[in-house]
Amino acid sequence: MTNLYSYYLQVLFLSFIVINHLLEIYLSRRQLTKLQQNRDMVPVAFQDSLSLMDHQKAIAYASARINLSQLRLLFDAGLLFYWFPFRGAEKLFLAIPDLGTHREVIFLLLFSFIQMLINLPFSLYSTFSLEERFGFNRTTPKLYIVDRLKGLILGGLITVPLLYLVFFLYNSLGDWWWLASFGLITVFQLALVWLYPTFIAPIFNKFHPLEGEELKSGIEKLVTNAGFEAKEVFVMDASKRSSHGNAYFTGFGKSKRVVFFDTLLKDLKTPEILAILAHELGHLKLKHIPKSLVTSLILSFLGFWLMGVLSNQTWFYSGHFVRVYSPGILLLLFTQAIPLYTFWITPISSWISRKREFEADAYAASEVDAKYLISGLLNLYQKNASPVVTDKYYSGFYHSHPPALERIKHLRSLEIKSSEGLS
Repeated sequence: MTNLYSYYLQVLFLSFIVINHLLEIYLSRRQLTKLQQNRDMVPVAFQDSLSLMDHQKAIAYASARINLSQLRLLFDAGLLFYWFPFRGAEKLFLAIPDLGTHREVIFLLLFSFIQMLINLPFSLYSTFSLEERFGFNRTTPKLYIVDRLKGLILGGLITVPLLYLVFFLYNSLGDWWWLASFGLITVFQLALVWLYPTFIAPIFNKFHPLEGEELKSGIEKLVTNAGFEAKEVFVMDASKRSSHGNAYFTGFGKSKRVVFFDTLLKDLKTPEILAILAHELGHLKLKHIPKSLVTSLILSFLGFWLMGVLSNQTWFYSGHFVRVYSPGILLLLFTQAIPLYTFWITPISSWISRKREFEADAYAASEVDAKYLISGLLNLYQKNASPVVTDKYYSGFYHSHPPALERIKHLRSLEIKSSEGLS
């Protein structure tokens, strides 16, 4: 029976490698076709705010990124075949001397380092060729190297002790190791969310409070309504790496903050900045961050439970073409192979994210004039070379934010309702 389970899982695993990647390539081709079909004319809804030149730049930029992603998809599929059906992961593990727990840690670190080296050409091309070609890159080779070194050192300082603790629990607690590991990882993740804004992010970027006399009164009103504090609105020096603009919410408790890229602020007027701030605060007011955190914890619990159930099932290992049974191999399977099965929930998580973006937009429209959020977003689409046309299936599967046309249409309906309410 074990051999039969193993055989069926092997068939399923191989099928998912092929089907998943073919689906992603198919969706990418649909998006490319949609972009090219709309290349020579700006959609009517954007003709007053977007020039044909900027529209075509966005089409070309998005197309170049998708073409690169398709190459990456083929490469990733090949890697999965190498690591598992061709037993590359097993060979790597057996090449390391049997040093007990040290062997498990060395195996995972070495695997991650090899993956990083393999992916390095894609990263270099994206940064210094693709982004450079479209005028977005500001990262120097020196900064690129420093960032990678910082990431390696920080990752090592965080990951190595955590792996030793997980393997200690695995070897000490028997069948309940997974529950203790879930608790450990949960505490660790919450600590990271709390530490990131004030201790980790400043390692890579500089932050300073958002300033400006005209902004202060508007910011104070918005953040007070959202139960926030004005001092927790920051500007990040994103311009040293890229000219792309953005804003995001991070942290919780006393470490929570809204962060604006400096590249975004220089292109927006004060009312537009306040409108985008209102959108970000909307995520806070509507408790989107805690909801996402609870969902993440539930999925993490289920993942660790499943890991505990499968940890001693030989058919699970052999079903992924691995004949070595160890906690290091188990963790590798759950980080590299299991995502093939969870890939199919991507549209659900994307839909939830888009729904929350609409809700945050609605909140912003209740706090500021919706026309300023519209003009701010249109400015961002133009500056970031984001295409305003998209294939519905591609967008439905991948996009965490609503398509431009739907989002602007929604905001304009809110603007009309607001004006009708005032009249």
